[in-house]
Amino acid sequence: MARMLQSSTCEEQRSVVRFLWAKGHKPSEIHRDMRGVYGDDCMDRSNVFRKVSARWVPKNLTDDHKGQRMMASLDHLMRYTAQGHDFLEGIVTGDESWAYHYTPETKQASAVRRWLHSNQTDFYEQGILKLVTRWEKCVEKVGDYVEK
Repeated sequence: MARMLQSSTCEEQRSVVRFLWAKGHKPSEIHRDMRGVYGDDCMDRSNVFRKVSARWVPKNLTDDHKGQRMMASLDHLMRYTAQGHDFLEGIVTGDESWAYHYTPETKQASAVRRWLHSNQTDFYEQGILKLVTRWEKCVEKVGDYVEK
């Protein structure tokens, strides 16, 4: 059994989360183990999931990173000078991109789709022709029309 710690810092707990995640532990296991050691001072379960899911990005840029950004900026500036405003149309920023995700069709939706495709065209034609008479009745009665 692990010993209960009397005090801990947020950074210490984040380091533990990162370490256990790197070892392949699941977030729920990490939180359970941390709860056993830190007790009531343990970070919330949602924070453990957030720390595991978030990217571990260094906050400070190295000189190499700064150089890469400088070269990319110069490249963009030269292309803008050569191509003009048309160059800007080809740039997609994070808040302007459209990402479509796949949503699988439900059983109900596929059953409805099969039923619609199984009907003959005269079924739909009859329904459309009935709309004309219903529409005329509705206009004659100034919208006070309910089919019985």
